[in-house]
Amino acid sequence: MNSDFLRSLIALSQEGSIARAAQSQGLTATAISQRIKALEEQIGSCLTIRSGKTIQLTEAGQRILPHAKQLLRAEQDLVNSLNHNRISGQLELGVISTAMTGIIPGALNLIRNDKHDLEVQLHPGTSKQLYNRLLSDDLDAIVISAPPFSLSKELKVEVITQEPLCLIAAKGSLSEYLFIDDHMERPMLSSELIEELRQKPFIQYDHNSWGGKLVTQFLRDHKISTQKFCELDALEAITVLVNSDLGLALIPDWQGPWPGGLDLNKITITDTRYYRKTILLRKMSTVKETAISYFGKTLNDLQTR
Repeated sequence: MNSDFLRSLIALSQEGSIARAAQSQGLTATAISQRIKALEEQIGSCLTIRSGKTIQLTEAGQRILPHAKQLLRAEQDLVNSLNHNRISGQLELGVISTAMTGIIPGALNLIRNDKHDLEVQLHPGTSKQLYNRLLSDDLDAIVISAPPFSLSKELKVEVITQEPLCLIAAKGSLSEYLFIDDHMERPMLSSELIEELRQKPFIQYDHNSWGGKLVTQFLRDHKISTQKFCELDALEAITVLVNSDLGLALIPDWQGPWPGGLDLNKITITDTRYYRKTILLRKMSTVKETAISYFGKTLNDLQTR
């Protein structure tokens, strides 16, 4: 079946007359009439009927119209798949919460401005959940915290961000002499701050989460036992609780945005052993490598701006 005949049928349904359909397609009225006649002979049904000064589709014409549009979309998808200068298709992408509100929106805006035909479907979850979905081929790629174990050689990884740990406290909750300014950087905490960590309520970043394991490791390495107030996997919620002076916390200094209205002291710990890495992960054998590589490049481009 000639796809040009289907385009003429769609044009006729939209324009309501052979003359206007011919004009919209850059053809003569005779050419449009011949195309419709040939299509009717192929299908074996009358597809149009004159109603006053307009042409309307018959019941048969109305029935095949959505299928005609679907066939033309499939034809365009086929052409796009062979165009190496244009990224097309659908990408099923798993994303952790801090990336979902941080680096992902900017990347999606860049993709939209590039005018590619790539559709990105987002799937939220924890790093562990998304990792398991990738292994089961439920997702094409994932943006997660780097796992606390070596990755299989069957997986391809790109490091997108590296976030140091930081100690956060509500303004005025600690002795002011402990802070030179609101946002200090140091390779390790002072003995005075470590003592504050031991004595004050502590809001624990979930030790079962892959990012939370870095906090657990830091506390273990520095022999710090805390007075746990609660344990959460949501970094945004932890910052709000700290801001309410309910305790101290150690969390990755993620790129944000952080919740609005916070008034915190923050000390960034620059020891790279405790950096949380956000990675883009997919299987080596994926058929969507071109789209995923393009998405990864977009994420990395954002970091250099």
